[in-house]
Amino acid sequence: FGFVSVTLVAFLSERGVTLEEVGNLVGFAMLPWTFKFIWGPIIDRFGVPSLGRRRPWIVLAQGMMALTILTMVVVEDLTTSLVAVGWMVFVHNIFNSLQDVAVDALAVDLLDDDERGRANGFMWASKFVGIFIGGAGMATVMAAAGLRPALLLQVAALLAIMMLPLWL
Repeated sequence: FGFVSVTLVAFLSERGVTLEEVGNLVGFAMLPWTFKFIWGPIIDRFGVPSLGRRRPWIVLAQGMMALTILTMVVVEDLTTSLVAVGWMVFVHNIFNSLQDVAVDALAVDLLDDDERGRANGFMWASKFVGIFIGGAGMATVMAAAGLRPALLLQVAALLAIMMLPLWL
């Protein structure tokens, strides 16, 4: 989220993409968050018994988020491929919203009622740390090494995070 709403916006604006085009791209890319309520019944209904009800969805979402970011690496020039980039980020956010719902569902499944408030606070704090890392952190990497290394670092981080539900 931080990468799209901060770093990518700054990157595109700095390269002459109009404010209207950037706004359209970000607005379209964030649309999947509007419909994340659809995920709940699907996550509740389907699962992989050996991995549990929630973990397969988290792993699938993380893997697909990594894949969608990786597709941006092959785009020659993001500023001239705004429609393609918009679709890539749109699809990325479909899986990002899936992961968000699956993690929330897992927390509800695992935590006692009296633990949920504190856990929700930690989850929100972690979300803002992630936005900071995706925004300021990736912008710093981009300034030092370029867009492709920043995207590849983001893919590596997503894959590393994906390992947590598999190991725990």
